Amino acid sequence: TNEAIARAIPRDMELTIATNSLGVASALVDRPLVELIVLGGRYVPDLGTCVGADTLAAVAQLGADLFFLGSCGLDAARGVTAFDSAEAEVKRAMAKNSAGIVIAVTNDKLATAAPYRVAGADAIRHLVVEKTAPAATLADFQSQGAQIHFA
Repeated sequence: TNEAIARAIPRDMELTIATNSLGVASALVDRPLVELIVLGGRYVPDLGTCVGADTLAAVAQLGADLFFLGSCGLDAARGVTAFDSAEAEVKRAMAKNSAGIVIAVTNDKLATAAPYRVAGADAIRHLVVEKTAPAATLADFQSQGAQIHFA
């Protein structure tokens, strides 16, 4: 999902983007106005991301206006969750160092949870969903402060 977001960024948009995802970084290399910061660390092929102490140290040096958080599961009660503990640790650090969280999620991830908690649902500032997302589920997120956007 985050790779699709990166590919959709207009070529004339000036941004600074920090990512631990090599797929996201690859999608942005030809954007002339994007300052790209790649957060290194131990690369995990199954995740397509860097994790570990080096990644966490790099994240600690950043402060972001928005964090586009990829989620493995998203539930109004359990919040944002991940399947891998090291990945969840990096995501928690990124969330802590950002002013707001944006999540774009497909319907199959809504109302599901993975084993590792990343953030509570009340931390989500913007939730981007499919037009067919269940209204009751969206109402639960809205009641916790998320603005809902349909893709």
